[in-house]
Amino acid sequence: MTERFLKENILWFLIVIGVFVAGIYFSVTNITNAINQQSAAVEKKQLVEAKKSQLTMLQKQRQAKEQGKKKTSQSGKVIYEVLGEQFSSEASFGIMFENILSNLANAGVRVRSIEYDYAPQEDKILQTSIQGYNACELSFVTVGKYAQLQNFFKNITKEKYLSSIQEVYIEPYDKDKTILIAKFKVRLYTKTI
Repeated sequence: MTERFLKENILWFLIVIGVFVAGIYFSVTNITNAINQQSAAVEKKQLVEAKKSQLTMLQKQRQAKEQGKKKTSQSGKVIYEVLGEQFSSEASFGIMFENILSNLANAGVRVRSIEYDYAPQEDKILQTSIQGYNACELSFVTVGKYAQLQNFFKNITKEKYLSSIQEVYIEPYDKDKTILIAKFKVRLYTKTI
């Protein structure tokens, strides 16, 4: 009877065993997929957290940089520092002279004369007698059109290093009123370390 029962129901047993095996297979596959998805989600979450912390750090750096820029702009220009004592106080102005002359040339202004004063008497920095600080006053006589002189003065005021325009006297040229003769003094500062 058991053989007959087995023969009649073998198909059902095979179906049940097939469904059971298929259920186990699909369960294992789904469990494996779920574990893999969970691992991927954890990795992505860690990546997002790392990116967030990196973004926060970059924002703090940018804020610190902006605050540093604000401090620099509030304090004004810096004094040009020449490293080493191989330069005399007069030689320390070489780069700054070159900047002014290149600004004049770039603006199209012609230079008639330049006078140098390495110890301007009324200069506040030199009056304090702090060692290493130097001042030089350049007296220029230049020729150019209004727009050229304007460009030159704008460029000088945009320079990174401390310089100040002390006096400006402008008069038109007798033969051509569109050409101006400008007499001005620029004071430069350096620090030899």
